[in-house]
Amino acid sequence: MAGIQLSGLSSGLDWKSLVDQLISVSSTPKTTMAKEQATNSTRSSALTNVKNLLTAFQSTLTSDFTEASFQQRLAASTTTSGAWKASSASGGTIGNFAFNVTTLATAAKRAGASDVTGGLNATSDVSGLLISAMRTSQTVTAGEFTINGSRIAVATTDTLQDVFSRISTATGGTVTAAYDPVSDGVTLTGASLSLGSSADTSNFLSALKLFQNGTGTVSSSGTLGASKLTVPLVNSGLKSAITAVDGSGNGKFTINGAEIAYNVNTDSLQAVMTRINGSAAGVTASYDSASDRFTLTNKTTGNVSMFAEETGAGFLAATGMIGAGSSFQSGVNAEFSVNGGGSITSLSNTLDESITGITGLSVTADSTGTQTIGVSSDIQSARTKLDTLISKYNAVQTAIEGYTKVTVNGTKVTSGPLSGNSDVESISSKLRSIIFAAGSGQTGEVQRLSDLGIDFSSTESSLAVRDSATLTSMLTSYGEDVGSFFSDSTSGLVKRLGDFLKTQVADTGSLTIQTTNITKQNADLDKQMAALDLQLASERSLLESSFIAMETASSAFQTQAAQLTAAFG
Repeated sequence: MAGIQLSGLSSGLDWKSLVDQLISVSSTPKTTMAKEQATNSTRSSALTNVKNLLTAFQSTLTSDFTEASFQQRLAASTTTSGAWKASSASGGTIGNFAFNVTTLATAAKRAGASDVTGGLNATSDVSGLLISAMRTSQTVTAGEFTINGSRIAVATTDTLQDVFSRISTATGGTVTAAYDPVSDGVTLTGASLSLGSSADTSNFLSALKLFQNGTGTVSSSGTLGASKLTVPLVNSGLKSAITAVDGSGNGKFTINGAEIAYNVNTDSLQAVMTRINGSAAGVTASYDSASDRFTLTNKTTGNVSMFAEETGAGFLAATGMIGAGSSFQSGVNAEFSVNGGGSITSLSNTLDESITGITGLSVTADSTGTQTIGVSSDIQSARTKLDTLISKYNAVQTAIEGYTKVTVNGTKVTSGPLSGNSDVESISSKLRSIIFAAGSGQTGEVQRLSDLGIDFSSTESSLAVRDSATLTSMLTSYGEDVGSFFSDSTSGLVKRLGDFLKTQVADTGSLTIQTTNITKQNADLDKQMAALDLQLASERSLLESSFIAMETASSAFQTQAAQLTAAFG
């Protein structure tokens, strides 16, 4: 209850409302300062927006406008199906070029010997050979497979002999299976063997290369043993041991002069192949599990050699990439002609300027035959850049015009937040002057924007393409002059605009200085309003104390009067 005050109980005067009115009158300066702050904030926001638009304009000039940007080229084959890839660098020769490719370039290849891996088992006794441990090219999956209509289950924890026994049991002993360590294959024997069904869930038959042949005997179509790529070399299953290593198992070999080191105890086949592929040898190593063969292929095409060397029985010998059974197939050079000219030889199927002599043009052929490659000016790319420049420029001028505009409607005058701001109006004027003027020293066909069909509106300061035909013609025929007009390092439009914009968006520019000053002004106003709040609070407290004292005195007078009246009648 202590916080509740009821004014006028004794005096009959609503002094609390009177205090509020007096404080309201004293608060008038604060209201004025708040309005001033709001005006300042509006001005600051307008200045910041103008600066941001100028920065965006400057960024467009820096990123999009180089001499090369107006000499972009389009290159494409006229063939509708199976077109070759083609591209042309900036400033490339314009025209049509008929390429006749008679031979495609291929890469040299060293194919290793086949069947370099040992068999699945050393003997015909496979009672200890786990399905999960078999080095087949396909990993056997658990499930069921079918022989003569009977379903046989297989689990990865089974031995191969377990599966053989189930085959015999499921078929009533009419089908038997055995492993031959000499041929490294499995043979099924029975009457009119029928293998597999669409309901099979295990790949056992295909993993062991057992396929239907309509006879009573089916044997694996090839050797079954394949290299294990992810275990240490000593456990990979290679027939030939790698012995050209030191006491710690370290060895090395070279391919095309690049040395590859390995350790038989820690490195796997996959690790060594990855090391080869990432080396400076310039070849790709791969393994074909179906033929059990390792291969080295040059990364570059053409008739170039490949050298693989090592001392002793090392990695290359054990994987069959050198020695008996290995072979080398030379690469082939591309042969082609251009516009009916003489035959040209290339190591690559990418026929570029260094081979053809056609400036900027690169053609990648993936088939033999004749295709015509057309090279033309990329008018749309240049037009897009110009449209962006016009848009960014107009955005600046539209913003400045809106912020500085003064409108009169009858007797009411409305001013923009930056009306009368000479610095901002000067920016607008200077931009118009630079954008319209010709660059000093320009000697080409393009002296000013109007030569490109770009000009101001008759009633506004905004730019627009007034003559599209002229613009297209100039970009097509005088791309170099257009590029020079914009990007000449001493007098180009980009240089002139850039120098001016740099000073305007800098921290020392007038826009930044004005914004900083406004921020300081508002901070000062905050301090003044805070001080006024303290003063008003003190004034309210003093007034309320005075009126409360008055009420107290009035109440005392009334009490005394009542007592006197009671005493004297």
